[in-house]
Amino acid sequence: MFSAITASIDGLVDFVPFSDNPQNYNIGYIKVPMSSRIVINDGQHRRAAIDAALKKKPEIGDETISVVFFIDEGLKRSQQMFADLNRYAIRPSGSINILYDHRDPVAEISRVLSTELFLFKGLTEVERSTISNRSTKLFTLSGLYRATNELINSCIDKPYEELKVLSFEYWTEVGKHIKEWNSVKEGIVKASELRRDYINAHAITLVALGKAGCSLIKEFPLSWKEELVRLNSVDWHRGNKYWEGRVTVGGKISFSRNNLVLLTSSLKKVLRIPLTIEEQEAENSLASSNGGIR
Repeated sequence: MFSAITASIDGLVDFVPFSDNPQNYNIGYIKVPMSSRIVINDGQHRRAAIDAALKKKPEIGDETISVVFFIDEGLKRSQQMFADLNRYAIRPSGSINILYDHRDPVAEISRVLSTELFLFKGLTEVERSTISNRSTKLFTLSGLYRATNELINSCIDKPYEELKVLSFEYWTEVGKHIKEWNSVKEGIVKASELRRDYINAHAITLVALGKAGCSLIKEFPLSWKEELVRLNSVDWHRGNKYWEGRVTVGGKISFSRNNLVLLTSSLKKVLRIPLTIEEQEAENSLASSNGGIR
């Protein structure tokens, strides 16, 4: 499904009602001279994508897309239309997009995880991509989606059921070795307190665990569950100086690509998994900026 294309017609347009019945007076046909100039105010990329798709698959030519036409009132008006359409459009949150997406198998798995896996059930925010300070939620659906996508992206060609089982098994096993998550689940600690004091209450840790998990399963296909016990040794407290520059910058959580790479490499070292070239370069760069201290 695509949203409507908005266009302006520079020409003499005539409207012909569908019938003489007053109830149908606003329904009918528009006659546009072939000499008219039509300018797309919003939807140029959709039009170009459709054109490219038709060249590859002409059979989709019977598909339709709605178009909203305006009478062209000049360049100034067209520019204002473009500004209005793009400035005031409201994009739904990432979590809402995932919640309503029934084509993407990872989205489907993430939704099932959020409602059926004991650890995530009741602790996952499914409508917003951020969590307020007072929220009782610990995870977001968008964060869980991204983490699960990182976990299974190397085997995405496997059947859906296999991917679902793997995802359930992995996150269940990870949950056994992160006591802070279980403390929130059991009501011993508030989610807000965990977000304040620990890095494992933030999406960057969930995604890094997904990335590390992908490498772990490749490295130890038969014993990866046993290897995850090493997560018990990780000090997730935000006050741990080791995380400064890796996950925190000036004490605040940073979800930049570089920080994600550094956190992933930290987890992979704990799990005794070889680092990629990118991860090793990030480690070297951090060590250099810290005066050789890793």
